[in-house]
Amino acid sequence: MKRKLFTLLFLAPAALYAQSTDSTGVTVEADQRIDKLIEKRKEAFRIDSTESGFRIQIYSTTDRKQILLEEEKFKSNYPELTLYMKYDSPNFKLRVGDFKSKLEAQYWFNKLQADYPTLFLVPDKVNPA
Repeated sequence: MKRKLFTLLFLAPAALYAQSTDSTGVTVEADQRIDKLIEKRKEAFRIDSTESGFRIQIYSTTDRKQILLEEEKFKSNYPELTLYMKYDSPNFKLRVGDFKSKLEAQYWFNKLQADYPTLFLVPDKVNPA
């Protein structure tokens, strides 16, 4: 009986201290590459990554080789502007810029008109800066 009582008195406090009382929780140390992959996935699946704005259409043709030549020519003359090639069957179209306001688009329209007399302003979905 004494042995049982001794064992009970000895093991009861040990059981109470067996559980940790700190609430720090679990610390997970993950590779930084995982965080980078998660960010890339978020960017890739962003639902609405565009907004309404304007672009300037500088060229349109059905000839793919000609549109590629015009693209290179434009990039060399105006490297500060972003160029987009769009294909609406059977036409290839070159559009320029991500202009949020019509005023900003009109400024570039006037600047480009000497080199591209057939250009025109197009409402489009643009990439935010």
